[in-house]
Amino acid sequence: MSPRSFVSSALAIFWSLLTTVVVTAFCLMLVVMAIQVISRYTLGLAVPWTDEVSRYLFLAEIFLGSVLALRYQEHIRVTIVTDRLPPKIAHLVAALADLIGIVVLIMIMGGAWNMMERTAGVFASTFQMSFSYVYLVQFIAALLMVILLTSQCQRHLRGKTATPPAKPWSD
Repeated sequence: MSPRSFVSSALAIFWSLLTTVVVTAFCLMLVVMAIQVISRYTLGLAVPWTDEVSRYLFLAEIFLGSVLALRYQEHIRVTIVTDRLPPKIAHLVAALADLIGIVVLIMIMGGAWNMMERTAGVFASTFQMSFSYVYLVQFIAALLMVILLTSQCQRHLRGKTATPPAKPWSD
């Protein structure tokens, strides 16, 4: 196996795993919220851990799902101006937008790292999980998005249109 095909296979496995994690977080969140609603309104019992678990699963789903949305170019964009620009200028504007996104994401990573340090000893009120894991997910997601935007920016600077990879769930 050549190094290029090994890297390609490893990346395919990584993206498949990340997609599985996001879908699993969503499904688990639905199950936990169903437990919360059924126990509260049918049985009259409040299950305290369900609120925190569903919140953490939702955060993981949002941050890691944002990485997938960026990879497949599914984030909302307003392109009314860039659609009217000549291709060369449109690529430069897109590269500038990528660079701004990278700067913002690096700032988010710095904030997430700071919060990981601050909350390392702070645990959830209903189970033993450090709050720092929430910020770790945010840090990892921002790092992955920086990597994706860096690659996308290089393509824009070379004058190539960034075409998203095929979605695994599409026809």
